Amino acid sequence: MLDEKNKKVKEKRIKKKLSAETSSNLTTLIVILAILGITIPLHVIFPDKLSSYWVIAICVAVISPFALTNFKINMEAKGNFTEEQKKAATSKLGIMMLSIWYADFTFICMFMDWLIVFFILAGLYLIKMIYNVASVLVNRKDATAYPNFLIIGDFVLSFLLLTLLIYKIPDQTLQTIVIALSAALIGGLLTLLGVIMTIKKSDKDRIEDEIKKARPVFAYNMLRQEPKLDAVVQRVCISDSSEQLQDACDVYVELENSNLSSFEIKRVNHDSTWVKMEGNTTVLTSTKCLLNFRFVDNPNSLFLEVQDQLGNNYYYRLFVLFLGGKSSNGMALYTVREIKNITKEEMEIIIKEAK
Repeated sequence: MLDEKNKKVKEKRIKKKLSAETSSNLTTLIVILAILGITIPLHVIFPDKLSSYWVIAICVAVISPFALTNFKINMEAKGNFTEEQKKAATSKLGIMMLSIWYADFTFICMFMDWLIVFFILAGLYLIKMIYNVASVLVNRKDATAYPNFLIIGDFVLSFLLLTLLIYKIPDQTLQTIVIALSAALIGGLLTLLGVIMTIKKSDKDRIEDEIKKARPVFAYNMLRQEPKLDAVVQRVCISDSSEQLQDACDVYVELENSNLSSFEIKRVNHDSTWVKMEGNTTVLTSTKCLLNFRFVDNPNSLFLEVQDQLGNNYYYRLFVLFLGGKSSNGMALYTVREIKNITKEEMEIIIKEAK
């Protein structure tokens, strides 16, 4: 019954998305046809009063908001986005719309020969575009966040806008001086940008190498019985001693570190609760450590958090095996049969589903 209800709810959401998508597409199409149906005939009848430049400016100003909104609605209908992502998209949409109107008004100033206003607006927009391209190239973290073709597009638009600005300078002598200065400035900026990008790339490669070297690489040894804490066992890591659990299960496993890097055992997640680890939490290279923790209800939702020397956290899902007996504390005795490295996002989904 519950599955059928969830299925019906999903079907209603899909129908709602499709309905919104269809309405948006239809509205955008009507607006485009209406604005073209009004401006083009008026341009043909009154070419002196409504030039082709005005037709372009009006169409861009009116159609753009509907086209961008339609694009957003279509993307949301096809993807499964969170509310935060939708709010961020709405904010970016507003900024994009203001940028289009800004560029449209700059275009109007150009063909109306409002040169002072045009130079100010176009110059500010050119600086903004160059800054955007440079900042993305220098501080780029994710190649998918700002595709290469958009960077190239912005660079080409910046070059065309600069050419247009120089072309609109009425004085020939001043135009020659500006061309020389612009060429020198562009050459210097490209050289500086290249040097900065090279330094950034070197730093990024160095940091990635350090992270790879510090990444924990360890094995585990299954235990057939409860280990005895004698002189042979030198390092023991246990869950928080203040934790009070009833009808709990005892889990023992031996971790054997490689000779690559040391790491620290931070926490264990059981029964959807994080528990801090105590004792010998630091596992040095080429050493072993006995790990002991407890859980109550769900043996399929056990996770381990470790931290490397650089402070990066790593998460592992623990799969336990019942040994068929009880520990000295009278608890059901388990060991770990598999340790699987997972991402934090994957772990959070499993914990959420287990609640």
